[in-house]
This record gives sequence, C-alpha cells and structure tokens, in this order.
Amino acid sequence: ILPMEARNMNYFLLHSDPRYVDSPEFLDWRGKIDPRNIRPGASHKIARRQILNIRSNPHTVFVDVISSPFLLLSKKCMEVVTLYEPQVISKQIILLDMETPQRETYYLPILKQIHCLAEGSEWNLDRSVLSKGVINLEPVGDTSIFQLADMKNIYTVIRVDVLESMLKRGARGVGITPLQTVKGEKCDG
Repeated sequence: ILPMEARNMNYFLLHSDPRYVDSPEFLDWRGKIDPRNIRPGASHKIARRQILNIRSNPHTVFVDVISSPFLLLSKKCMEVVTLYEPQVISKQIILLDMETPQRETYYLPILKQIHCLAEGSEWNLDRSVLSKGVINLEPVGDTSIFQLADMKNIYTVIRVDVLESMLKRGARGVGITPLQTVKGEKCDG
C-alpha cells in the first residue's frame, strides 16, 4: 500500500493529501476550538461535541484526514488510532454544509505531545514550517501517534504500522511526509 521508497521509513508526518482540492473548508472554528487546548491536560476546555460550518460546495470530498487548522480524523481512522493508543480521548466534530444536506462526523484526537525533534531538522526562516524532520526515538518510546511539542503549527507524527492500518481500511486523503529517525541525540528546541 505504501510506495516502495517509504516502506523502510518508520515514522511520517501525517497531513491532508493536497490533491484533494474539494476537502472541507472551515468557516467558523475560531472561538469554538482554541488550538492551545488540543493537548492532554487542557482538552477539558473543548466541548465533547461541536458543530463546525464548512463552506458550501456540492463537490465536497470528506477525506479521512484533515490536518488544518487542526487534526481531524474520520471514524475509521479514529478507530485505528484507538486500537494502537487506547487511552487517547477525542472530541466529536460534526462538519456541516448549511446550504446542502452534507454533513460528516469527525474526531479531534487529543494526542500526547512529545519533544523529540533532533538536530538535523530544517525549518523556514521564522521556524514556523518544518521542511525536514529528524526525530529522536528515545522520548517517543512505543507511542504510535503523537504531536511534536512546542511548535508554532500542529505536526502529527504517525508510525508506519498505524498508517498502514488506516490505508488497509480504505482511508483516503491521507498525506505523509517521511521523517528520519535517530536514537540518543539531543533534541532541538
């Protein structure tokens, strides 16, 4: 299922596949979900269930992974995550197109945040975009999906076995960027 060059990689950044140009576009999420609360210890500030309006588009494709403005997973992908990380809590997010009868239920996973970016990672000038990721596996341990800690943007890291489980279940709209891994190196702030 994975391209041949990705098969020997163990960790990836998970994001929306940019080829899906008709994926849902959020209209009113600010004021409903504060990205600073999408972490363990603060997620109680986010309602258990939210309705978010999306831009009306009769051609909307409800992909299984939405990465912006924050990570949302379809039910099938969330089920995979809970198989590997049973302690993960999530919030139910209903995406609603007010002008057409389209709506879809997603899940906002509250993932562990791990400080594991190693030296060798590369950024743009203001350190807001990670252009090359190198992660230290020691702080990661056996965590299969998590977010990079202390970042300006949300970066979700997924292990290859979780990713393959999602793809085997027919997940679509899944984009990945390979990460290099090291052991024992100092983590870069």
